[in-house]
Order: sequence, then structure tokens, then C-alpha cells
Amino acid sequence: MKSRIILCIMLLSSSCSFAKELTFDIDKLIKIALHNSPDIKISQLNFDASKARERFAIGYYYPHIDVSAQGGKEWSKLKKEPFGDIDIISGKISASQLLYDFGKQQSIVHSHTQEALAYKAQMYQTISQKILQVKQVYYEILKAKGIEEAKRKNLQLQKHQLYRAKKYLKAGIRTIIDVSDAKIRLQQAKRDLINAKYNTKTLYAQLEQILGQKPSTQAYSVYVPKFSTKKLSYKIPIIKEPLYKLEEFAYKHRYILKGASHIIKQSKANLSATHKEYYPTISLNADYSNQHIDSKVLTTMPQEQSHITLNMNLNLFNGYQTHSKEEEAKVNMLKAYAQEKSIRLAIKQEVVNAYISLKMSKENIALNEQILQTAKQKFQQAQKRYENGLNDFIELQNAQQDYIDALITLNNSYYDYFISLAMLDYAIGR
Repeated sequence: MKSRIILCIMLLSSSCSFAKELTFDIDKLIKIALHNSPDIKISQLNFDASKARERFAIGYYYPHIDVSAQGGKEWSKLKKEPFGDIDIISGKISASQLLYDFGKQQSIVHSHTQEALAYKAQMYQTISQKILQVKQVYYEILKAKGIEEAKRKNLQLQKHQLYRAKKYLKAGIRTIIDVSDAKIRLQQAKRDLINAKYNTKTLYAQLEQILGQKPSTQAYSVYVPKFSTKKLSYKIPIIKEPLYKLEEFAYKHRYILKGASHIIKQSKANLSATHKEYYPTISLNADYSNQHIDSKVLTTMPQEQSHITLNMNLNLFNGYQTHSKEEEAKVNMLKAYAQEKSIRLAIKQEVVNAYISLKMSKENIALNEQILQTAKQKFQQAQKRYENGLNDFIELQNAQQDYIDALITLNNSYYDYFISLAMLDYAIGR
């Protein structure tokens, strides 16, 4: 029985050790970020708070009802009368209803409504920014993975070069300096690969910070599509819309611009509400009170009382405070207009920059494909020349380094294209 338990534990541990690590594609990563990001949570809470302020302002349209009660003793003394005390037990209910204020409260409610819509737009803008951040770091990781593969390939080539240099030295074809140089190049290749791996780990840490948590408690990796250096320029998605169409789309769909529009409407409503403080407020008030009457004062104090009044409140002078508030509201409205114009210009700049970057990346891919092909042919020719004793080790290493650099440059330009595409989607609000 004991041996069976040990066997089960061994099988379980071996199955865990050979378990596949989880792989997350970009859609899964975006979903995790939207669910766990504290930035989005904060923007959601800001929106919820603004909706609560809107409901608070709407509450002034409804009757306000208050109930109060008191109990105790009252001591009093009249001239030429003995000192006396009275038992006090009373209750009161009051109600008030706003009737008319020349649209002041309506402007206040409208201001809070626009504020809530601005926070809602800000929340969606935060979501768009988070999606962009996930896409950027995802493609940076893919870029880093491609660099790792190039560095790994360079390491294999350096190992082969060292092996060949040793064989040539033994055969008396080459000198010891080629072997020494090959050893140095091999160590440098190992160092470069280690640095590339650490750079990838740094990007994974950045990914987790953007997501708000680790995607999994166990080992995981991002999905890396197969990368082929052949005809990359024909595999990328193409943007066919002209620049002016993209700008028009951005002005209609960017949430930051929608938020700025709501802030303008809010500032207008605030100005209207402030101006209407010059007008009176008409309300209806009513109250009813009932109290226990001590027999000592039964004929001098009422047992029940009720009032209903129509009130008008108008401030005639408050030290120019209303005027100052109105001036501030005007300034805030002008600031809101200026802010919207600034945002519109910034959006235009973002769209133009992303569009140019996308076009540049596309052309770079095509050119880098040709450079890689030429560098590969040059490296193959340098290998044959070295084998036949027509060049030295340095020329061979330079050709090999050019080939590896061209491979890395093509890898980077390919993923830079997708980063530019993500930035363009963000810039136009798509």
C-alpha cells in the first residue's frame, strides 16, 4: 500500500512538471486588463460619483420632509409669580416644495448631467488607452522574442565558427588568432543572448503592471505567431483610407473630444445657474406640531399648531459674490472652449504621426527584406571565401554580423508596423 502511494505521488509530480505553460493571445490579455486594471476601476468610480451628484441635484425637485421630536422640562419665573417648571413633550413635521426658481435648479441638474457624461467619456478614453498599452507591450514582447531568436542563431553560428577555426588550425590552414577571435565572439554572443532574455523578462513585468495582475499563477507566455522573413510586406494589413478621412473619423469617435464637448456644456449650464441667482426663488412651506400640555399652562400654550406659507427669497446684495461667481463661470467656459480646441489639434497631430509612422514602417519592411537577402548572400559568399583562404576571419565576422543585424532590423520593423497600426486605431478612436 505504501509503495502505491509513493508511485502515485511520483506520477503526480511528474505530470505537474510536464504540464504545458499557459499561452495568452492579445485578445485574452486585453480582456484581463479591462477586468483588473485599477486605472479603469478609478475612472468607473469617478463616473459613479458623478451620477450620484446628478441624482442629488434632481432631489431638489421633490418635496423635502423633516420630522423632529423633543422632550424634557422647562423652568421659568415670572415677576411676582412663584418659580415653576413645565413638562415638555412635542413633535413636529415640516415639508417644503420648490415651486419656481426661473430655471436655476434645472441648469444645476443639466450641469451635473454633462459632468457625468464627461466622466463617462473619460472612462471609455481610459479603456482605449489601456487597450493601446496592452497592444504596444504585446508587440514589444514579440519583437524581443524575435531578437532572442536572432541572438540564438548568432550563438549557433559562432559555435560553428569556433569549431571550424579549431579544425583549420589543426590542419595548419589558419593561425591561432582565428581561434582566439572565435572564442571572444562566442562569449559575446552568449552575453548578447542573455541580455536579450532579460529584456524580454522586463517587458513581461511591464505587461503585468499594465494588466493589473499576473495573467496566471503558474508559468505562462504570450502567443508568438510564426515569423517568416519571406514576403513580410505582403502579409501586413493595409490602411486604404486617406489621411483626411481618418481625421474626420477621429473627430467623431475620440472619447476625449466627446468629453471636452460635455465639459463645454457643463460650463454653460454653470454660467446659466450662476446668473439665475439674481432671480427670486418661490417655494411652499408647511409644518404641523403637536405637544403634550402641562395642566399648569393649559390655557396659555397651544396643543396643536400648523402653518402653510408661500415664500419668496431674493438676495438683494451679498458683497458682489454672485457677480464674482458669474465672472469665474465665464472664465471656465472660455477655458473649456480653449481646451476643446487644444484637444482637437492634439488629435490631429496624433493621427498624422501614427499615419506617417505606419507608412514609414511599411516601406522599411520592404527595404529591410531586400537588405536581409543581400546580407545573407554576402555572408554565404564570405563563408566560401574563408574556406578557400581568400579572406580573413574579420571579414567573415563582419559579414555574419551584418546578416544578424539585418535579421533583427527586419524583425523590429515588422512589429513596429503593428505598433503604429495600434497607435493609429487609438488616435482615430477605432
